[in-house]
Amino acid sequence: MEQDDKRQLQCPSCGGQMQYSPEAGKLKCIYCEAQQEIPHIDAAIVENDYEEWLERETIKPFFTKGAQTAEAPETENIESDDAKRVLEVTCKQCGATTTFDPHVLAQRCPFCDTPLENNQAHLVQFWEPNYVVPFHFSQKECARVFKKWIRGKWFAPNVVRRVEINNNRFKGMYLPYWTYDAMMTAQYTGKRGENIASADSDSRRTIRWYPVSGTVSNFFDDVLVPAVDSIDRSVLREVCDWKVEDYRTYNPAYFAGFVTQIYTLDFIKGFELAKEVIRARTEELVKNDIGGDEQRIHTLDITLEDKKFKLLVLPFWVTSFRYKNKVYQVVVNGMTGKVYGKSPLSAIKVMLFILLLVAIVWGYFYIRDNVLI
Repeated sequence: MEQDDKRQLQCPSCGGQMQYSPEAGKLKCIYCEAQQEIPHIDAAIVENDYEEWLERETIKPFFTKGAQTAEAPETENIESDDAKRVLEVTCKQCGATTTFDPHVLAQRCPFCDTPLENNQAHLVQFWEPNYVVPFHFSQKECARVFKKWIRGKWFAPNVVRRVEINNNRFKGMYLPYWTYDAMMTAQYTGKRGENIASADSDSRRTIRWYPVSGTVSNFFDDVLVPAVDSIDRSVLREVCDWKVEDYRTYNPAYFAGFVTQIYTLDFIKGFELAKEVIRARTEELVKNDIGGDEQRIHTLDITLEDKKFKLLVLPFWVTSFRYKNKVYQVVVNGMTGKVYGKSPLSAIKVMLFILLLVAIVWGYFYIRDNVLI
């Protein structure tokens, strides 16, 4: 952390350490509870040109050369104005990498609660985040929303639905996401299917297919791609209830008192995942353009122009629970308080539900064929 950052996080009243308070939306001294506003600059969102940075990385790789795992001596010069240096430590138990505060002697991994060894910390260089969404949802509410979420998992084993996690087991973390913008134009060929009712029976139908072709276009804004592997990507992709108006220009004050994980997926690899998201959404646009009752896509040629990206860090309360020697990770959106995660399924409950559905279907046909005559 730079000297200016250290002064900013020092309490002006007692000289103690200040941390960001989600409840107050300000810095708050952990000793005298004095509060201090964090300067906010209202400015238009600035994006990085993807093609420009791709060319720079091709000529002289820096952000894609594995900077997260390679040690960087303090005397090494920063190779880019967008670079930041920080101490990082890797958990020997689960392999997750997080930032390390040299002023705190005892720290634990926020993912598996294993003690971290400060002698294993090393200096790394990484892309400084462009924007941050600060915490707003309080840790004091995490246990309540988790309890409501786990109780709603009807197909989970009863012992799991009774799991309770204390507030202090939720670790506040900022997780990195790449966001991508692109102007999409797609040309397609396919078929449109229209249902044709049979004249002799209402239960039979045929589909008449017509060849189609066309062009669709759409501007994709802020396609989010999780830039870490420590939490299941399928879980993180579900967390999409972020708003542009919540973005704040990067300021170290928002990170005081929280753990930050460094990205392990660079912006080039992240764009490959973003293209998968764009393709899936483009297919839906094409189907809407085809119309009819059913659609088939034969060819789809997608062109992306004006590609932009930025690095955004988002707030999460992270915890986990164990069932039958398997760890289940749960995250709480640090802005909205919505809970995301996976839970185990009860084979007995699933089987009973299937039998119930079979019984309902059998009963329907039995009544139709034997009673309503």
